[in-house]
Amino acid sequence: AGRLQASFELSIEPAVPVVEHGGSIRLACRTTCPDPAAMGNLETSSLKRNLQSGPGETSVELINVTEWHSSILCFYTCADVRKTVSADLIAYSAPEQPVLEPVPWMEEGASHNLTCRVPAVAPVRNLTVTLGRGAETLHAQTFEHDADLSPHQVQVTQGITARRRHHGQNVTCQAELSLEPHGPRLSSAAAPAALAVYAFPEDPELNLATHLEVNETANATCTIRTFFPEARFALSLDGQPLPASVSEDGHRAVAELALPRPGAFEVLCTGHVGPQERQARATVHVHSECPERPRRVRGGGDSAGSSAPQAGRGSG
Repeated sequence: AGRLQASFELSIEPAVPVVEHGGSIRLACRTTCPDPAAMGNLETSSLKRNLQSGPGETSVELINVTEWHSSILCFYTCADVRKTVSADLIAYSAPEQPVLEPVPWMEEGASHNLTCRVPAVAPVRNLTVTLGRGAETLHAQTFEHDADLSPHQVQVTQGITARRRHHGQNVTCQAELSLEPHGPRLSSAAAPAALAVYAFPEDPELNLATHLEVNETANATCTIRTFFPEARFALSLDGQPLPASVSEDGHRAVAELALPRPGAFEVLCTGHVGPQERQARATVHVHSECPERPRRVRGGGDSAGSSAPQAGRGSG
């Protein structure tokens, strides 16, 4: 009996049992006991089905495993000596598709927090969430100290600063649950979001003659000197749209003025870049006759006299 006891070993296979939540797994309790009369079994809180067993081995199948964490107990009695070993059974739930919070237009140089949520996954301690921009990894977060083995949501946040070179690049979020080497490696990715970066630091400039005769033709030129990625123009006369042509480089819009009656008329130029709007405005005085040559001004700057144009900033 002493020799039997000395050589008596016990093990559970697989040593680290991992099963998908609601799934099934086969387990074996094995012993090196040479006694053919040795008896053993596997105890678990899950529903089990006994499988065909042989000398030194007891096998069962656990069915519909719904506990996220439970213990497996394997015992054998060999030559009146009882031994037990235990193993932790881990149930897992594949990560649901992560969700990237919408990324708004970002002004060049401004900071913004990227946020990604993984709705439900278990066990979170085996999870890695990676935020990327283009081919660059911005942040990879692990949760090895998360002791909650049931499914729950996690959130990862990473700050970025907008640069022009980032415009059009995709922001990505990937969740990877790694149960290797004892189980699978599962991943899920959020729908990517394209970054949109803009720059519009100055108001437009409006250049036109402020004194005209009736039916005299003149041009109103609106210029945006600095912008990214593209500018859109809208010119109007007393609230009515003016047809305008835009220069090839996209920096200027020109509209033709020809007013059929005397009076004071407001010319407004509105520039749009990304979500931002800026404006410049000027007043044109139309006379039956002009004793002097028409005077030209630049809207957005200061000049003496009541005919000075005014520049204003729109929303944005």
